[in-house]
Amino acid sequence: MKIEEVSNRAAMARREGAEIVLVLGLGFVGTAVVANLARTAQDGKRIFFVIGLDLDNPPGREKVGRLDRGRSPTYANDSNLERVIASAAEVEPKNLVGTTDPRAIQLADVVISCINLDLKREPGQTKELAMSIDGYAEAMCMVGRNMRPGTLVCVESTLPLGMCDRVLYPALCKGQQSQGVEVQKEPPRLAYCYERVMPGPDYLDSVNNFWRAYAGVDEASAEGALAFLSKYVNVEKFPLWKHKNIRAAEMGKLLENSYRATNIAFIEEWAKLAEEIGVDLFDVIRSIRLRKGTHDNMMWPGLGVGGYCLTKDAMLAAYGAEKLLDVDAALPFSRLAILTNESMPLRAVEMVRQHFNGTLKGKKAVLYGVTYRAGVADTRSSPAEIVARALISAGAMVEAYDRLVPEWEEMPRIRMHANAEEAILGADIAVICLPDPQYRDFLPELLAKTMKRGTVVVDPWNMVADPAGAAFAKNGVALHVFGRGDLYKSAS
Repeated sequence: MKIEEVSNRAAMARREGAEIVLVLGLGFVGTAVVANLARTAQDGKRIFFVIGLDLDNPPGREKVGRLDRGRSPTYANDSNLERVIASAAEVEPKNLVGTTDPRAIQLADVVISCINLDLKREPGQTKELAMSIDGYAEAMCMVGRNMRPGTLVCVESTLPLGMCDRVLYPALCKGQQSQGVEVQKEPPRLAYCYERVMPGPDYLDSVNNFWRAYAGVDEASAEGALAFLSKYVNVEKFPLWKHKNIRAAEMGKLLENSYRATNIAFIEEWAKLAEEIGVDLFDVIRSIRLRKGTHDNMMWPGLGVGGYCLTKDAMLAAYGAEKLLDVDAALPFSRLAILTNESMPLRAVEMVRQHFNGTLKGKKAVLYGVTYRAGVADTRSSPAEIVARALISAGAMVEAYDRLVPEWEEMPRIRMHANAEEAILGADIAVICLPDPQYRDFLPELLAKTMKRGTVVVDPWNMVADPAGAAFAKNGVALHVFGRGDLYKSAS
């Protein structure tokens, strides 16, 4: 939408008592934020006029155009998302617009930054890390050049340690100074309110019906964040947590994801041990999980982790500490956890290679599930991608089925089947790459009746062993399950 129309509509909304909020970045997080803010109401009246701002390039213009047409800029399998955005963009009072013009920042009372920040590293190592923090700094300088003094800037992106006070705040000040603002007298208000957006059917509600935390570069910033968050987060059920300083907030986001990644990696060594000594580790973990409050979050064996957070967040802590704060960040457990999780998918491939005595040339492999999480149409950093690349490198022909993914963006040459039964025809190898509960309903029977003698099934999640393990053994089909040392042996 052109800036003149955005300005006119924002002015009208302000006259009617609405607060103007601009969301910078219309990716996975930004989409959830704009929709959530746009639906927020008091006494039946929407309290925010929301502007979604993205880059003036083809992808950015596409996202903004979709928003203006009442469509979600980013796909998410939450049925509420499209409905909420359509209502806000099309039904009076229309309180949601999109633009690529940064002058829209001048209109905002609050700017929320949801800019994606990628970490680059070569697989197999955690020492050489690279991040493009200059781009984020320039974006924040751009915000400062355009915003009115007193505007609250809330950052929701996952950041390396020290990013807010060492990089973003100076950039914001620089932008304000270019307007002639004396930042010593009118310091910018910058808060860090990290996102906890959860992919899946509760994607939209995870913005406001979830525990949120915040901190500011100063007390005025923290107070502004508290007042703003309290308007749309369900604080009665999910009280806000105020961190003591903004670096603590940065660490909070990184630590919670690093903890989960380490928990997952810890189980890997026990899965291998269970396989060697004839033990069902799933049985063992079920018994341990009975200890509620201390052990009921123990992870299961599996193919590894994927997605945007658990695969990198510990390294954001290391990068920030070392590059921005000049502090040594050994973090041996966290670094090892990332490498362990990264290698877990390759263990599935090694099981397949051993079954076929090291050669996979001409073998057909079918992967079930290519997203990083069940019920989520997101293939970023999926363990299935590691499996696929390794199988292809070994000479196998790889095809796949995923009920949510008609085309695999990262692996466009892999044929995606719309039908699970069609995919497995003629397969020599089946790898279950995702613990999707819906797959559990049909995969055991399908694989048991389709896989032929001499073929192999790898099931890192223990989805088919109990209902179909005996049939596999009888039919001469090898079955490998992570953490299951008690399985039937193939009759081949």
